[in-house]
Amino acid sequence: QMEEFANFDFNIWRKRYIQWISHMKSRILDVFRCIDRDQDGRISQKEFVDYVLASFPTNSLEMNAVANIFDTNADGFIDYYEFLSALHPSRDPYRKTLDADQINEEVSRQVSQCSCPKRFQVEQISANRYRFGDSQQLRMVRILRSTLMVRVGGGWTALDEFLVKNDPCRKGRTNLKIKEKYLSPAGSTTKGLTVSRSNSSLSLYSSASAPTSPKT
Repeated sequence: QMEEFANFDFNIWRKRYIQWISHMKSRILDVFRCIDRDQDGRISQKEFVDYVLASFPTNSLEMNAVANIFDTNADGFIDYYEFLSALHPSRDPYRKTLDADQINEEVSRQVSQCSCPKRFQVEQISANRYRFGDSQQLRMVRILRSTLMVRVGGGWTALDEFLVKNDPCRKGRTNLKIKEKYLSPAGSTTKGLTVSRSNSSLSLYSSASAPTSPKT
């Protein structure tokens, strides 16, 4: 294994694996779903390595190297997008300078809409990694079906939705402040307006249509 691994070439391995998938008359999605038993959209490196070792002619040294290549953000997991990108490098936006430029341009465009007295800060760390606001956390940004996506937790969310939740002047945060201001605890007063939870019309039902509980 050590002698074979000394000449390891991922591109050769990838071609062999794609041929194997084709020979099995399967799709890449089918293979990923077989590994992703809990269907949460991502698999651990160990799940990936164990599955391939049990079904494809390779060895543990190669598979450890392959798993690290698949896991582009090095979080210990491989999501479907990473899985697809690794097997089809031509579709991999991480490796396209053009896409990197498009990402930076779109991030700048959306962030420029911030109207805070102190502009919401976004710092580009690398081609597809950014730091948003005061957080020191690095987030991966990519293009998926013409939509700019930000890595959040174990999944992805659109950049505009991410900014709504994190940029103070965006609509989501503004609505939250309005709710905090007017839906305050019972008895609070704002400019002569007294708001009481018991008297506010927050119920989804009117008094005429409100469902009643069955009699015991």
